[in-house]
Amino acid sequence: MAKKPLQEKMQKINFEIDKKAFDGPFTCHGKTKLISKELAVNGNTFQYEVWQCSKCKKDYLDTKQAKKMETIWIAEKLLNERALTMSRSLNFDGKMFFLRFPKELTKTWNQDNYAEIKVVDNHRFIVEVKN
Repeated sequence: MAKKPLQEKMQKINFEIDKKAFDGPFTCHGKTKLISKELAVNGNTFQYEVWQCSKCKKDYLDTKQAKKMETIWIAEKLLNERALTMSRSLNFDGKMFFLRFPKELTKTWNQDNYAEIKVVDNHRFIVEVKN
């Protein structure tokens, strides 16, 4: 007897995730409450919040805290000089400087994207491509 392909055996299931499904408070062994914590990186202290279970003391991050934690980890990489680094020549068109990104980094970009530039100082910037 021939086996059916896996796709024929699988059933299509549709479900919807609530927009607030990843917002706290959460339920664990007890109720969770929002508490403030600190993370020290190279002498710099970063504040963040977690939802902590009152019984088991396990920490949970909701969407807002997860984004803040991700920003702290990015800062940690930059401060510890562990970020992936590329060197590119600057171009000058007579009025302003610009640089080109390697095509390997831009495969998913389209013309609706724009760059958000965060200025650290005159020689350091954080560039985030958004759409």
